Amino acid sequence: MPKPLKVGAALALAVVLSQAAWAEPPAPLLPVNAATDMDAAALAARRPVLLKEALLLAEKKNPDLAAARATAAQVSAKASLVYSSILPDLTLSASYVYTSAPAVFDQSGQTQLLSALTTFSNMPPELKAQTLAGLAEAPAVMEIQAANSLFGSLVLQQVLFTPQLFLLPAAEEAEEAANLGALEAREQILLAVTKVYLGIEGLGEIAAAAKEAEAIAQKREKDAAAQVQLGTATDIAVLRAQQELSQSRATLANIAGQRVALLMLLETMVGEPVRPLEGRPTQYDVTPADEASQPWEKVYSVQASAMALKSQERFNTFDRLSWMPSVVAQAKGSYNSNKGFVNTNWIFDGIIAAQWQLYDRGVRDVNRRENDAKTVEFRAKLEGARARARANWYSAKTNLLTAQVALEQAEATQRLATRAQKQAEAAFQVGFSTGLEVSEIDSRRFLAASAAAQARAQMQLRKVELLAAEGRLAEVVGVTTPPKD
Repeated sequence: MPKPLKVGAALALAVVLSQAAWAEPPAPLLPVNAATDMDAAALAARRPVLLKEALLLAEKKNPDLAAARATAAQVSAKASLVYSSILPDLTLSASYVYTSAPAVFDQSGQTQLLSALTTFSNMPPELKAQTLAGLAEAPAVMEIQAANSLFGSLVLQQVLFTPQLFLLPAAEEAEEAANLGALEAREQILLAVTKVYLGIEGLGEIAAAAKEAEAIAQKREKDAAAQVQLGTATDIAVLRAQQELSQSRATLANIAGQRVALLMLLETMVGEPVRPLEGRPTQYDVTPADEASQPWEKVYSVQASAMALKSQERFNTFDRLSWMPSVVAQAKGSYNSNKGFVNTNWIFDGIIAAQWQLYDRGVRDVNRRENDAKTVEFRAKLEGARARARANWYSAKTNLLTAQVALEQAEATQRLATRAQKQAEAAFQVGFSTGLEVSEIDSRRFLAASAAAQARAQMQLRKVELLAAEGRLAEVVGVTTPPKD
């Protein structure tokens, strides 16, 4: 193109841009408040609490934890059945019997005959007198069972020895394993509540950075619109500022939606509508335990598996001693309205009995083999739980160290981005920087602030994960172990 034509085209373009700039000022973006209003309403409707209070609420009202404790209570109730083998058995029975054919023994003839024989016998006089007196007092008719009879008995039975006595320690160990399982469930629920709580706190910090970016973008938009009206800038600068403003508002809306979802989840976990307390971010001072102390052994899942194995091993001992006899003592008191031949209504019997089951059609051998297999299963479960706990501890410790490095880098980047933003702003005011450079610095500063907020939230999250991996999360956060009943 010839040089005169190039100059003419440039002038024409300048005139068009100038006319467009002076024709009508650009319209500013209107805020979209649907998501943020929902977030604000959700926050306003919830009581602000510290993490410890939220965890205490979850410890009392979480339905999953209540179900885990109920399961442990069921195991405890079933385990108490083992103690029935050493407790006494007391039975009282009574009955009334009517019969149309009473059993009656008429001994009048025998009594007369015995009296005559005694009289004419050569018995000593004293003995003869006693015998005749006894025959005189004897009833003529003896009722073996009258037409209306009343019977009663009181039986007390006590086991003196039985092979089931070897299972008594297993009941207590099974109960302890169930309680440890409930504590493990509580530890996991507390960890889940802590993660949600810290997630809400992290979103709050990111939202603060996004609001700051929104305020800066609004200022950029106003400055660009003013420069367009003065003719020193074009709509491109306004468009760039509006794009940044739109991005920051979209980020705020996204954060608001995520926070509302987490608030609802937190309410489900703790049983009440609560939210994190603003202005007091959660901080824990956590130091990893020494590896030589094997902190993963303190995790409730490992302790529960170890106690369950110990309880199961009791059955192996019982299976090999179940051939031994059972010894029972019994005391029985009876009442019979018919005196009968014993000539008394009250009878007491004392019995000691022993019973051997010589052969039970192979049931004992089947139980022994089944319990041996269960012991192998429980031992494998213990080794698996121990290996997983150890891997979780190493992973949590490594993640904590990584989070510390990431936080230091993110905070250093944030400080550098803040200084760069101030420098770019000052340079732009005196004309040494372009709007594009300022926009880029603003974006970088927001990204750095967001990354730092996420790094701080991740740091606290890694700390609580390490506490859970060492089995001391409830202790550190202040949720004490309830006493055993």
